[in-house]
Amino acid sequence: MWLIDVQNIFADFVAFIRSFLEPFGLGAFAEAVAIIPFLVFLYVVYLIVMRTITLTFRRVGMPQEATSGIKLMLRILFLVFGVTTLLSATTVIPGETVVTGGALFGTAIGLAFSKALSNMVSGFYVLGARPFRVGDYVKIGDVEGIVIEITLNYTRLLQPDFTREYVPNSKVVDSQLTNYRRRIDDIMEEQGREYHEDRATGSKVKAALDGLRSLTTGTEVFRYSFEINVHKDFNIDLVDAYFDQTSEKWKDEFVEKPEVLFWTETMFGIIYKVTYSVTDPMDILGKGSDFAHEMARFQHAVKAA
Repeated sequence: MWLIDVQNIFADFVAFIRSFLEPFGLGAFAEAVAIIPFLVFLYVVYLIVMRTITLTFRRVGMPQEATSGIKLMLRILFLVFGVTTLLSATTVIPGETVVTGGALFGTAIGLAFSKALSNMVSGFYVLGARPFRVGDYVKIGDVEGIVIEITLNYTRLLQPDFTREYVPNSKVVDSQLTNYRRRIDDIMEEQGREYHEDRATGSKVKAALDGLRSLTTGTEVFRYSFEINVHKDFNIDLVDAYFDQTSEKWKDEFVEKPEVLFWTETMFGIIYKVTYSVTDPMDILGKGSDFAHEMARFQHAVKAA
C-alpha cells in the first residue's frame, strides 16, 4: 500500500535527520524538518506545471477564463495531494484515518462542486468540438443570440433585446443547438442552384487570398428563419400576395430575396416559415427584427374573411 511505503521512506529520512539534530538537543524537531524538502519539491513541481499550462493554453488561444478555471482545479489537486501525503507520511494521524478522511473530504467536495465540474467538463467539449464560435448566431434550447464569449463554464450570448445571457455549458451540451451560420455555396447546392462568387477587384495578392479563403471556408452567411401563424379565417391568396410584396420590398436589405415557405397546416390555419440570409449576425437583431415585424402585420393589411 502506497501509504505504508511513504511512511517507511519518511521514517528512514526522519531517523537520518534526527541523527544530525540530537547532538544539538533538537531531535524532537526531526519530523518537522524532514517535511521541508518535500514541500520545496512539491512547490517546484507546482510552478513548472502552472507555467507549462499557461504557455500552452496561450499558444493555442484558449480564453483566459478557461485557463483560470483549469489552474484553480490544479491548485486544489496539489493542495489535497500535499496535505494527504504529509499526513500519511507523518505519524501524527494514522494512515487509515487519512484515507477515510480523504475519501469523505473528496465526496463532500464532489457533491459541492458537481454542477461546476459538470460545466467545466462540458466546457472542454464545447471548446474542443466547436459546434459554434464567437460571432455566430445560435439558438440553445429556448435561448438565442450572438455568441460573444466562450469560457470553460459559460457561453455568453447577446440576445435580440441586447441583454446578455450566460448559458451554462452543461445546458449547451444537453439542449438542442442550432447554428445559423452556413456556407452560401452549400445552400445553393442544396437548392439545386449554381453559385458564382464575385471576386473583389484589387491586387493579385488580394485576389489570391480571396480565392484561398473561398476554398477553405467559403462565403459564410447567417440563414435565419421564423414562423408566422395565419388563422384559417384569413384569405390565404391575399396573405400570400402580401408576403411576396413585402419580401420583394426587403430583398435589397438581405443577401437575396427572403423566402416564404408553407410549413404545416393545423386545425386553426397555416404555419409559414420565413427565411432570409445576412452576412452580419447583428443584422438579425436590427433589420431582421424590423422585417419580421412588418411580415407579422399581414393581419392589418389583409382583413379576415
